Amino acid sequence: MALQLVDLNSDVEYLAIDVSQIPYSFSVKLVDKTYTFTVKYNDAGKFFTVDLLDVNGNVLAFGEVIRYGRPLFNVVEDERFPIPVIIPSCITDTDVSEVTWENFGKDVKLYLYDRKVS
Repeated sequence: MALQLVDLNSDVEYLAIDVSQIPYSFSVKLVDKTYTFTVKYNDAGKFFTVDLLDVNGNVLAFGEVIRYGRPLFNVVEDERFPIPVIIPSCITDTDVSEVTWENFGKDVKLYLYDRKVS
């Protein structure tokens, strides 16, 4: 199966992140399933991570590093994971190339893209 991103050609949806609340958890319904995301910051390494749990509290991913431009949870994909592809990126400034404390949740957001499996 090949994974392909589909351009939404409309307003892009994203998961809102409030860095002033980190570490914190929030639940969100993506398509037909509810997930809990826990966002943390590793001060020593200067990077953000996210844990992903299903509606029953089962851990699907732990300590996933949030890397600019790279889909989250890309290593393991099965029916338990979110249908949309979640990519940390900035659609307003082409000079942004990493996720930082200053830009995460403001310029850099966790954008949701339709997943097309062929």
